[in-house]
Amino acid sequence: MIYVDQPVGTGFSHAGVLKHKYDSFGKPVVNEDEVAADMAIFMERFLEKFPQLQGRDFYITGESYAGHYIPAISHNFLFKSKDKLKMNFKGMAIGNGLVDPYLQYPAYDTFSKENKLISEAEYLVLKGGFATCQLFIESGVWPVALEFCQLMVTAILGVPVAPRFNVYDIREKCEKPPLCYDMSPADNLLGQESIKKILGVSGRGWQECSTLVHTALLGDWMLDLSPQVTDILNADVDVLVYSGDKDFICNWRGGEAWTNAVEWQGKADYAKETYSKWLVNGSPAGELKTYKNLKFLRVYEAGHMVPMNQPEAALRMLDEFTNGSGILKSLY
Repeated sequence: MIYVDQPVGTGFSHAGVLKHKYDSFGKPVVNEDEVAADMAIFMERFLEKFPQLQGRDFYITGESYAGHYIPAISHNFLFKSKDKLKMNFKGMAIGNGLVDPYLQYPAYDTFSKENKLISEAEYLVLKGGFATCQLFIESGVWPVALEFCQLMVTAILGVPVAPRFNVYDIREKCEKPPLCYDMSPADNLLGQESIKKILGVSGRGWQECSTLVHTALLGDWMLDLSPQVTDILNADVDVLVYSGDKDFICNWRGGEAWTNAVEWQGKADYAKETYSKWLVNGSPAGELKTYKNLKFLRVYEAGHMVPMNQPEAALRMLDEFTNGSGILKSLY
């Protein structure tokens, strides 16, 4: 299992520090093509360094904004860098991810109404607001679209710096804005020189959120990555989209909406499928809709970080997905 701080400038990864033949590492990335190209270079070099891992089955997973990263990286691995990467690319999994903003922003009013976060009157107003949000997204003027659509989200949350609830788990209060969770244990651990020495990152500081990386990628926010998912599905590669059903910020209704709409050769048959119960140790842990290599899983009683809230269910999910067991196995 490989964990990667990416794009460059995220976590301990660095941009503009080391100079070598891969020039794309020398500056912050500004779009998903650059994100994917850097990751392809990383994996090529990684497999050169560890040749014993070449040819093995390979899956990519990520959550939240990885709804952009994962399709882009997977698409690159499959169609641009396939001949360079000595791996058997098998599938990708996206957890509570932002993939298609055009379809996911309007899900905020639906999810909020269903969970009694807003009134019926507020729902009707927001419905019109998010329809306008979609018009701005269609216009292609990203700064205006992002500003307006986020205003609609803020109308649900209240004051941005102190939202009415934890955007990552509606069952909780936002104890420590803006991320709502206390990140100091990780900050303190990764700030220790002894730990940095073990990781080989001495001389660098840990950042849980990089303003530089965020700003450089702002023009990427409203990009729709579902066309990449289309190609990946049509290439018979397994795609798992899973969502904790207590997350607000990338809620399961939005995930459901874009997976229903994604254009691929199995779209019509996928639309005919209904949800079936997904069991963990004999107890209902979620609901699954699947056809061939596309699976959408709603995970019960989990927020934005499914493994944090439902670790046993998350482990079972990834085990079934990568090992081809249980109801998450591919039908190909």
